[in-house]
Amino acid sequence: MIQQSTPRQITVAEMSPHVHSFAPGENKVNKISKWLIAWIEKSLKSGSIKPYDFLPQKGDLAFHTGVSKGTIQNVFRLVEDYGLVESKQKVGTYIAEQKHKAPAKLTSKRELAAESIKKYLLENNYKAGDYLISIRKLSRIIQLSPATIRIAISSLISENIIKKENNVFIINTVDFNIQNIQPRTLVEKIAEKIKTQIMYNYNTGEKLPANFELAKTFNVSIKTIHDSIKLLSKEGLLFTRRGRYGTIVINNNKQKTLYNYERVEVQIKDYIRKNCEIGAKLPSIIEQSKKYNVSAKTIKKALDSLSEEGYVTFVRGRYGGTFITDIPQNTDAYKWLAINPDFISNT
Repeated sequence: MIQQSTPRQITVAEMSPHVHSFAPGENKVNKISKWLIAWIEKSLKSGSIKPYDFLPQKGDLAFHTGVSKGTIQNVFRLVEDYGLVESKQKVGTYIAEQKHKAPAKLTSKRELAAESIKKYLLENNYKAGDYLISIRKLSRIIQLSPATIRIAISSLISENIIKKENNVFIINTVDFNIQNIQPRTLVEKIAEKIKTQIMYNYNTGEKLPANFELAKTFNVSIKTIHDSIKLLSKEGLLFTRRGRYGTIVINNNKQKTLYNYERVEVQIKDYIRKNCEIGAKLPSIIEQSKKYNVSAKTIKKALDSLSEEGYVTFVRGRYGGTFITDIPQNTDAYKWLAINPDFISNT
């Protein structure tokens, strides 16, 4: 709920200079998102805007940036996942209160395709000036849709790795690094995290917190939570209804085996919640390996996951280690009983 007494509507005029021009094949959503993120961070630092101030209407911003309303919708979603804004139905999109929590990292199909194209270029000894094969051929090789390949190429054009001349794609440089990106989207990652919480904290028939509460817990947009729950509903784990009924657990198989690192991650969260304060240093990976009776690699994977969620950070050097940056919430505090709708109406 919005707490600030006098939130104001930010006008398009004060957000200049706007993004007006785009190179052929340039990804508009990425360019506008970078501009908007930079503008919000700069304006927050200068004090010209404050948390809970509302961004302009999507239609107004779309008109002044020369793109569609749908493009601005995608921009808002990316900036929300970045942690700078929040959106509520029938309220609008407003500047989020900054809690210094790292947002969950998005691994999109576009990123996966872009890295796969870069890998293909290196493995096939492409050089600057060589022509790239057709999108259709790349699609068959990388096994992603032509539409995804086009978006990925647009991204590589914005990184100056590929250039477009006379409707032909030409390699501009092969001086780049390849990231080890797993083929999972942010929605799939969050769905797995919600599933883990359900396994440990909820029984069949119990109700999950509202989507906006889950969005705060996982530091992502409400749309991402909605899509994650939709994914789990297709798996038969959840059932959703509009209004007061919410999202109900309908098939919690407690016998399902979780990965070792997921079990350890839950145990470390519980340890942090009960024993630590922000800024405290966790025991070493070797010490935790002995404590939880798992390999050091499993501990590292669990800590990497906690780092993605914004609970820990890693510091190198003589006085380095793993330090607490946020305290996990106790999900039991949000556990609600799913009461029969007929009983609610009778009472």
